[in-house]
This record gives sequence, C-alpha cells and structure tokens, in this order.
Amino acid sequence: MKNWKKVTLGTIALGSAALLAACGQSSTTSKAPSLAVPTDITTLDSTLNTDTYSNLFIGNVEEGATRVAANGKAVNALAKSISESSDGLTWTITLRSGLKWSNGDALTAKDFVYAWQRAVNPATGSQYAYLLGNIQNANKIMGLKTATQADLDTLGVKAVSDTKLTVTLSQPTPYFKFLLAESVYYPLNQKFVEKYGKSYGTSSTKTLYDGPFIFKGNGWTGTNESFKLVKNPDYYDKKDVKSNEIDLQVVKNPNTAVQLYKEGKLDQVSLGSPDLYNANKGYTKNTNLVKLKESTTDYIEYNQTGKGTSNPTAAKALQNQKIREAINLATDRSAIVAQSTAVSTVATGFTPTGMAQTQSGKDFAKYAAQPYTYNVEKAKTLWEEGLKEIGATSVNLSYETDADSPTAKTQADFLQSSLAKALPGLKITEKVVPFQQRLKDSAAHNFDLVNSLWGGDYAEPSTFLQLFAAGSGQNDGGVNNTAYQAAWTKASTLPDVTNDAARNADYKAAEKALYDQSSINPIFFRTTPALRNTALKGLTFHGTGLEYDFKTVYIK
Repeated sequence: MKNWKKVTLGTIALGSAALLAACGQSSTTSKAPSLAVPTDITTLDSTLNTDTYSNLFIGNVEEGATRVAANGKAVNALAKSISESSDGLTWTITLRSGLKWSNGDALTAKDFVYAWQRAVNPATGSQYAYLLGNIQNANKIMGLKTATQADLDTLGVKAVSDTKLTVTLSQPTPYFKFLLAESVYYPLNQKFVEKYGKSYGTSSTKTLYDGPFIFKGNGWTGTNESFKLVKNPDYYDKKDVKSNEIDLQVVKNPNTAVQLYKEGKLDQVSLGSPDLYNANKGYTKNTNLVKLKESTTDYIEYNQTGKGTSNPTAAKALQNQKIREAINLATDRSAIVAQSTAVSTVATGFTPTGMAQTQSGKDFAKYAAQPYTYNVEKAKTLWEEGLKEIGATSVNLSYETDADSPTAKTQADFLQSSLAKALPGLKITEKVVPFQQRLKDSAAHNFDLVNSLWGGDYAEPSTFLQLFAAGSGQNDGGVNNTAYQAAWTKASTLPDVTNDAARNADYKAAEKALYDQSSINPIFFRTTPALRNTALKGLTFHGTGLEYDFKTVYIK
C-alpha cells in the first residue's frame, strides 16, 4: 500500500522558511521545514487512499496502533501494549489512556472497530481492504455484493472496553504489527465520518486527526497547492515532535525544485532523471548527496481481462502467453535504466532488492531472482507464433503512462520505438495522462499496457507478492496464474506461513510463476538520488509504508 500503493513520481523535496528564527534548546524547533511534492493530494480518507503522496500527509496527521520507527521496526503508537496468543490467532491491543481526536472527542477501541468494518464493507470500495484479509471473516465480507451491519459485526475485531480490543485472525500473520501501521488500519471517528459522508477526507476541514500534526487553518481545501501542518496539541507524544510547523507546497517541475534548492529555499531535492543527476551530482554547497532506496518496482501491466482494451485484437493478444513473453524478451531493461533513471537497477523479479531478507540473511530479491533477459531473436519467434495463434498479422497496443513524470515519457518513447523495431507488426500508441487519471484507468482495467510502480507497504515479500492473488484490489491486469495462486496460498496459510524457510520458498515459487507466464513485465528497482542540506536533521525515510515521517524532522 507504498505500500503504500507507491505509484510514485519521485522523491519529495524539503525546504526551510528562511526568515524564521534559528532553533534554541527546546525539544521543538522554531525554524519550519517545508515539503514539496510533485503532484496534488487526492484524498485524506485513510480508507480510500491509494497513492504515496496522499499517504505522506495521512501518515503524518493520523496514526494507528503501531508506527514504523527509524530502525524499520513496528513499535507501539496509539497502542500501549500488544500481545499475541501462542497460536498466533488472537491479538490483544491495549490503547493508551486519554487519547483524543483533534476535535476533542475521546479516541476509543470502537473507533478501530468502525474503521476496519468500513474498510471491508464492499459499499466503501476500499482498494486496500485486502490488507485486512487475514482478519477472521474479512474476505467473506468483502466477497458479498452488499453487507449488512450484522455481516460487518462478524469481522474478527471486538472492542472489549474503551481502551482494549481483541483481533481474531483466520491464520497466523507474522507481520501483523506492520499491518497495524498501515493507514487502512487507522481508527476513524464514526460520528464525524458519517456527518460528511462521501465528502469525508476531501479537504482538511472535513477530516479528523490523531497524529503528530494537524492542518493549520483551512489547510488543504481540495484544490490549493500550498498549506501548513502544525504540531497537534492533543497528540499523546507531542513532546517528541521536533518542529512546530511544516510548510507544504506542490512543485510539479523537477527543474524548478532543483533551482529552489540552489537558491536556499529547499533543504532536499530529488535528482530523478539522468540529466538532473549528471548536472547536479557535483553540487557541494552545504550539501550531501544521498541515495534513497525506495523499495519500489517499475513494471508494465498487461490487461489480461479481455475487456477495457483499445481494440478486440489487443484483448486477444494480451491474453496470449507467447505474445506477452515476446514483449518481455524484447524489453531492453538496461537501456531503459540508463536513459530514464539516475541510479536505479534492472529488475530481476517483482520484489525489489534491499527490502527483505530470507531466514539466512540473504537479500530476498537475489534469492528469488528470475532470468528476465533481453533476447530479440527469441522474442520474434514467440511473437510470430503468438500472432498465428490469435489469427492476426499485426497488433496495435496503447501504452499508458504519467504526464506528470518526464522520466516516464522518456521510457514510453524508448519502448514505442524499440518494441516496434523488435516485433514486426506491433504498433505502440502512447497514452500520456495525469498521474491520478492513470490510477483510475488502471483500477477500471481501461488500458492495454500501463506503466505502474509499486512500493512496499512493509518489509516482507508479501507486500508485493499478494498483489495478483484472488481477491486483491490491486490486480489491475487481471492476472490469472494458477501456479502463482498455488504458491501464494501455501505462503499465506499453515503450515508454511509460520515457517520462514518454507514461506520464502513459496514466495520464490510465486516469482517464478509470474516469470514463467509473463504475467507482468518488471523493468527496474528504483533508487532516487537527492541533494540534502547538511542542516536538515531527523528526517526518517522508509523504503516501505509511510515514505517520510516528519515527527522528528527539524532544521539545525
């Protein structure tokens, strides 16, 4: 769900308000960092959000039972304590006393129950409800056409008291504490949400907060591109929030962001494209060059649903395994990385490097690597065989990507030319749309090929490898891979789910099944270099989940 559904465009830029006074010796600083992101906020509704940038705000103004610390471990947040039964099926969460919402209402265990029931309710339409799938009866409820309150009450979460809830799982989930840190697990104030209905989360005044920060004044109106966060006076851990204010703006042009950095108006700026990186990597004025491994995979999804494609032949072609494999083999990943990224690496599977380790300490991505290769000769042979099988001599395919990202356009241009050259009879038509439109088209299966990015929600391979499983809300391409589903089912159920070695072997089998059937086309694992002001301190970057935690950031 990064993650979050980290269909991201680039790394954030941070700045400081130059005219504010320098910090003193207090626990908070009076100099306000500012944040620049490359695209607009979509929603502040923690149940409905699907993108990294909205999650960046949600995760800093709201909070759940746990929060991922700087060391990458899930630690207690709103929860005072969390205990697990010996069989791994029952979890008891005891909340801190005196928790409050930003409107003064008490925050209780019932707020968690309501939020989780709202997420799995099919009427809500939460694409991230699948992350609650291991809670007892969650999948059954999500599979209903409509759910009554009686149905929702069967979900395995109960408020024992105002400060205690019990969670019953359908199967052991070793990474459950990480799931509790995901925004779809955040509590919600039922009275407030129902007051605004479908308008909840469409502006900052129509959202309630329980996290380190709240929006100042009118904050985000739903359309404006500059706003401020201020320390939440009702936050239980406000003493450890280092900045009194964080200023936010949308800067869509990466060149503009770099210029602002050099003018001293930003404290961090990404160098996501080769041109930006090569032109600015030597900049040293009060600057460190950092490389941020985002646990994000850039990949191409094939629409295998048989509907929503640009033409009937495209639908037949994308359901043909040989044609998909031909496109995979004709994809020159090394050239794409060189032309459209700064320091990213060629993908060897779906799960990225540096995110998770096996039981023996080996990088999981290296353990599960598949032989994705560039072989034009073999690609042509399979292409011709596939065309014959579908009764066609040529295929026109649309390729959808983000208008908001210059590097995405570079990648599209390269693939349009190189694939047509490698596969006679193939014509690629670029469909360049705004980021949010691409998300909508993907969810509606309204594409042929779509360039997607997925960032891990937590540091375990399942955050990637459950995307194409039965019931997943993220299977945009309609992958229907029997071997993959079998491997995922083994990995996520007893006995393998509690055996690290067996579970990792199952995950590897899932990666192999995706490769064997050319279900997707992984392109690269993303790393973004950035210029960072040496005065910027306490900024917590996570490759998974909430990408940036502002709780401890400040300007020294």
